[in-house]
Amino acid sequence: MTSKLGFIGAGHLASYTIAGLRRAGDQRDIILSPRNAEKAQQLSMEFDCRVAATNQAVVDAADIVILAVRPAHALAILSELQFRPEQCLISVVAGITVTQLRAAVQGDAEICRSLIVSSAAYNAGAVSLHPDNQVAQQLLGCLGEMVTLEIEKDFDLSLAAMCANGWMYKLVESLEKPMLDAGMPAEAARKLVVQSIVGTMAHIESEPGMDLNAVTKSIATPGTYTKLGLDMLEKQQAFTPWQDAIQSLLVAQSND
Repeated sequence: MTSKLGFIGAGHLASYTIAGLRRAGDQRDIILSPRNAEKAQQLSMEFDCRVAATNQAVVDAADIVILAVRPAHALAILSELQFRPEQCLISVVAGITVTQLRAAVQGDAEICRSLIVSSAAYNAGAVSLHPDNQVAQQLLGCLGEMVTLEIEKDFDLSLAAMCANGWMYKLVESLEKPMLDAGMPAEAARKLVVQSIVGTMAHIESEPGMDLNAVTKSIATPGTYTKLGLDMLEKQQAFTPWQDAIQSLLVAQSND
């Protein structure tokens, strides 16, 4: 029998997860908490879920519970809930460790952490997991490429890469703007930029050990337009801010 899934929190993380599950054909019973009532009702109608009266009612009805609330509220909410030993609690809340979760949970539920980003709604991108958990693997594996990290510090570091997902929208916007300004139809500009990125990622993914710098040099040879553009980017130190952005996240995490 398919396990029932409950969500504590009905914001964007829950939305991405539910959309990806349904897109993958997962028709299990999904129970939503009444937090963010308007959004919960919307998800209920769009994805055939049901809204419980209380958070505890979600826990009572579900075999797997996903905690998807803001970090500031997570531990206080958990401390009010009673779990069963056979249940699995998956936290998608950034910055709350397994030790902290276990201290807050009443009951002996299995506990693990995952990170979900917008691409999960389309069954693409990375889904990080700590520690390895078969129940979580089976549930979340359809949402994208599962990356299991046994050391929690490595899992926390993965947040930086996952946040880069949100920056890609601005990158696409920046790349297509000059073409739009020059008069290219919006649909064509979007498709060209997106497929250029998708194609590059497919190449990189096909060869995990690829020397990215060597490939860049082999493509951006003297006299090519690729080299002309790359020289401009490097002259402006365009890649340094991206590294700085990642570093700022790592520093923020270490200070939490």
